[in-house]
Amino acid sequence: MATIASYLKRPTAIMSMPSAMARGLTPTKFLSQLKLKGLGYRKQRFLADWRNVAGMEKRKDALKFVRRDRRPPMAAIADVDWNMSQEYMYKVRAWVRTAPGEPLKERLVNIPSDDPMTPEEVEAEVFDRWDDWERYAGETLERAQIIAGWHYVEDDLGTPSPFLTKEQ
Repeated sequence: MATIASYLKRPTAIMSMPSAMARGLTPTKFLSQLKLKGLGYRKQRFLADWRNVAGMEKRKDALKFVRRDRRPPMAAIADVDWNMSQEYMYKVRAWVRTAPGEPLKERLVNIPSDDPMTPEEVEAEVFDRWDDWERYAGETLERAQIIAGWHYVEDDLGTPSPFLTKEQ
């Protein structure tokens, strides 16, 4: 079995939580399975991550049904306690074309915001910023669709983001 660096245990566990929830595992059972694989970490943090992921899974398709000109209700945006650069974060699916005549490729883009935004505003922000992002140079954005939203709530544990690497 390969050894996983300690700073990758938590992100690896979080990435596999949705499938564990779909299989009907309890948090305790899943944590014990993680420990057997060498991926276990502090139970208090694990349960906070489980609640965050459960909230995201419960609301993952809710933004599809929000009118484009209306702000989504807070029930459609998952509350998370992970450190984010701004209070709100929206995930947008972008379809791009690398050259004329080429098939569309799908990319996922995150848009941070200090204020809640309508789906129309989020998608417009992607179009406005697309040419400024160097990594997407040469790609033409065809369309965008908001697929998820997160709202930062204060955490009592002082939990850092699970997706920050050791170097950051």
